[in-house]
Amino acid sequence: MNNDPLISLVIPCYNSQHTLRKCLDSVIQQSYTNLEIILVDDGSTDDSSKIYEEFQSKDERIKIYKQENSGVSKARNKGVALTTGEYICFVDSDDWVETNYCSELYDLLVTENADISIIEASYEDENGKVVFNKPISGEMVFDGKRALALLLEDEVIQSHPWGKLYKAHFLNNINFPENLKCFEDYSTLFKIFDKAVKVVKSNKKLYHYIQHEDSLSHNLSPETAFHFYLAIMEVFRFWQITTPLKNQEKITKNIVRKLLMVLKRILRNTTEEEMKVEKEKIRQSFASLLKYSVNDIGLEYFLYIRLYYFYPNIYTKLVSKK
Repeated sequence: MNNDPLISLVIPCYNSQHTLRKCLDSVIQQSYTNLEIILVDDGSTDDSSKIYEEFQSKDERIKIYKQENSGVSKARNKGVALTTGEYICFVDSDDWVETNYCSELYDLLVTENADISIIEASYEDENGKVVFNKPISGEMVFDGKRALALLLEDEVIQSHPWGKLYKAHFLNNINFPENLKCFEDYSTLFKIFDKAVKVVKSNKKLYHYIQHEDSLSHNLSPETAFHFYLAIMEVFRFWQITTPLKNQEKITKNIVRKLLMVLKRILRNTTEEEMKVEKEKIRQSFASLLKYSVNDIGLEYFLYIRLYYFYPNIYTKLVSKK
């Protein structure tokens, strides 16, 4: 009899026929065997169902739930709602994991008596070539506030739901925002981490994140960029009401940098008449950034915020020329 606690592994799936087999192969071969594997099909129109039904017929741990196409957030939320495990982790259907993915996450969490455990990822293209190397930290054990601060910096700890193991109750009353088409994870992880007292991390690269050329997050269209803006502002509002953190200046600069990056992407790729409502919403939201001084965010960001807020037409012309 397996006395290990049950881990619920949630896989949102949409039109993943080319990657799903490798994903499910890697999941069912986990050395940690006491799993419930919950796959939520978000209205796939390809042959994904043939693949996951084949796997389900051979492995009773796999549970399938089908919904109309409603987005990855609703799929994740439904998956979490269906879990019965003591712990929850995520894998996306176009990615795959090493056989010790779950066991390493569990051993880390239990050994350090932590609330959340984290492993690293290998960021690869569809041919398996590494396309990105993120900063590696020698720091491995964090108190909750330190981990939250690092998450807000978005370097050492990044805001992906996968590559982490959570105590299941940490996801109670927390939902991925279903109004966002992408970057939904960015605005959600902070709320989960805010509950943690202790977080532990390993530099082992046990998750293989596959970057597709046609992914929404990789191809930041003006519309996608606006969804990123909405996610950033959700994080900003959350950060304003949370307990003050030690690296306030670095966090502020990071948030402002991302907002300006998104704004630039929208302005450079739209005409004056396109997305007028969205541009005005961004401009109005900059009012909440006017309180930051040069010392807080640096002279460049200080000037850019004021220029777009008070003289949006001038700022638009300047950005468009660069």
